[in-house]
Amino acid sequence: MPNRTRLIFILGALIAFGPLSHDMYLPSLPAIARELDATIAGAQATLSAFMFGLAANQLVVGPISDRAGRRRPLLVGLAIYCLTSIACALAPNIESLWAARLVQSIGACAAIVIARAIVRDLYRGAEAAHFLSMLMLVFGVAPVVGPPLGAFILEQSSWRGIFWFLTGFSLLVFIVVWRALPETLPPERRSATGIAGALGSYFMLLGDRRFLAPTLAVDAIYAGLFAFILAGPFVFIELYGLTPQQFGIAFSVNAVGLMMATQVNARLVRRYGPARMLTASIIVYFFGAAMLMISVLTGFGGLAGILVSIFICFSTLGAAPNNALALATEPFPHAAGSASALFGSIQFGVGALVGVIVGFIHDGTALPMAAIFLAAAIGALIVNFALMPRAQPAV
Repeated sequence: MPNRTRLIFILGALIAFGPLSHDMYLPSLPAIARELDATIAGAQATLSAFMFGLAANQLVVGPISDRAGRRRPLLVGLAIYCLTSIACALAPNIESLWAARLVQSIGACAAIVIARAIVRDLYRGAEAAHFLSMLMLVFGVAPVVGPPLGAFILEQSSWRGIFWFLTGFSLLVFIVVWRALPETLPPERRSATGIAGALGSYFMLLGDRRFLAPTLAVDAIYAGLFAFILAGPFVFIELYGLTPQQFGIAFSVNAVGLMMATQVNARLVRRYGPARMLTASIIVYFFGAAMLMISVLTGFGGLAGILVSIFICFSTLGAAPNNALALATEPFPHAAGSASALFGSIQFGVGALVGVIVGFIHDGTALPMAAIFLAAAIGALIVNFALMPRAQPAV
């Protein structure tokens, strides 16, 4: 097994497939729409297709990793990601880009789900939340460097160059995993039920509020993030006149807040526990969402007021997902892969749904984006205080 520091970097790179796969090419969405003769909704659908694929494929990848181990499914997933990144780079029209992104999600979800399951293989409870917080320090680099790097590649070549970069990145991670990451799930701990048996696990998890409450609470937070990811490029580039490079920098500043919150969470979670830290994150998120709505409705603070509000909301992602995942998987040690898969599937299912909503209610202003942020914040508060168990007993 690699030492703890090396393991953090390897798993951080795997989880980074999520943000790199959508954050890097955010500044290029208007360019994709122009070059492929697509509508704004059509360009946004390339993100929605990827998120829908992540939501669906995680339900399959999780049980496979519980049955076959972590290493082989992970390597297969990374190979799929590499090949489909090439297909994205060569896409001749928007429909082929949708299809390539949908298949690319298979590889991305293998990286994300299995990385989380590996953490659950090795750590439990507050230790798992602490390790995930440390992991987020590496993960947080992706949204910091992703959009500016994507904007730089866009300036030097085109949006296709972004997918060539992802091809190289996935090939590099494949080599590192193949050489440095051993199996973490020994045969005696593997599930014998497979995908069909996992359906029973999913129904069991969905019926248990120890899993469902933290999952829904953090996914409400993610709804606002996805609204920003999907609507942000058009709101800030088309409406407020930012260049792709300026938008990339603005996005990266948000990611710095995420990394700061990650460090705070890593220091405090052992003292206060993941449940209290999740509640604190939700309250902060509501405060930022309310500020955002006020700024959009009244114009108070202008563009700076909107960006500061989003910064506050975005920062909570440095703590909320780690604590929610630890709470959601702790009671189910024998279904870590399935629990991790369902956790992520609901998360990206919310993202795909938000993509449909954003495309439907887009009106050329920032109001729809702000409305989704505030509705998500209210939903997270309701779930946290009405449904969340006050204790998380193990089974």
